[in-house]
Amino acid sequence: MIDNLKSMAVFAIVVEEKSFRGAAARLSLSPSVISHHVSLLEKRLGVALIYRSTRAFSLTDEGKRFYKNAKSMLIAASDGLAEFSESSEQQLTQLRVAIPEMLSSTPVFNVINEFAQNNSGVQLLLTSSDIPTNLVKETIDVAIRIGKLQDSELKAKKIGEDQLSVVASPGYIKTHKKPKHPSDLADWKRIRFSPVPLEIELRKGSSCISPDWKKVAVVSDSVHVVRQLALAGIGVAGIPEQLIQDDLKSGRLKRVLPDWQGPTLDIFVVWHKNVSARSVTRSFINHMSQ
Repeated sequence: MIDNLKSMAVFAIVVEEKSFRGAAARLSLSPSVISHHVSLLEKRLGVALIYRSTRAFSLTDEGKRFYKNAKSMLIAASDGLAEFSESSEQQLTQLRVAIPEMLSSTPVFNVINEFAQNNSGVQLLLTSSDIPTNLVKETIDVAIRIGKLQDSELKAKKIGEDQLSVVASPGYIKTHKKPKHPSDLADWKRIRFSPVPLEIELRKGSSCISPDWKKVAVVSDSVHVVRQLALAGIGVAGIPEQLIQDDLKSGRLKRVLPDWQGPTLDIFVVWHKNVSARSVTRSFINHMSQ
């Protein structure tokens, strides 16, 4: 069957070129090979397809009918190859990445952007949420996490860190006596970012104290909501510093206890244990680790 198809293709080219030599030149074959394929077809079909001499060339009636079939075969094959080629070019390797919303405006996101720009064959499917995503249940390939990691069977590598700052708007700070110690914040309304532990340890030298918050005005799982509420003067909040650098520079937010340092938040890239060394996921991990 394959030999017949090859001979049909050769026959169609002979008809289009109107000569055996023309077909030979087009297919980079010798004229004798071209003649052999046509002869095989004629023997297979039991009819003459071409009348030829050293100077003349013409199709028989059977040859004319058969050419239509051979040409249709070539067109179908050409269309199929073209369609496959186009789909192959358009087909992208999908990489599902989960990233905390709080990191969407930090240098970490810039590194992800660089990966996307340098890997045109990869389609990133980003899930952005401050609630940690279950990689197995949500079919996530790799995730960025911030803060303490939960015990799991995932592999992890630290790629950076941030600092949690306890801040409030200048207007809200003015309504209270200037605090000197974490215990002075007991009566301040807190805007709590739920992924952050209820107790926030503040350090100054060898001292480490967690304010005893008595009033929690709002709890939100979105750090951007927490920031907006803090800007609106609702209360005091613990927010990753990279997210509020511009607010601190402009004075829209101020550190409530500037002499006391908030906890360090480690940033990790986490992935499944069975990730292949040659996979797109591994390439992404390596890029984020640089």
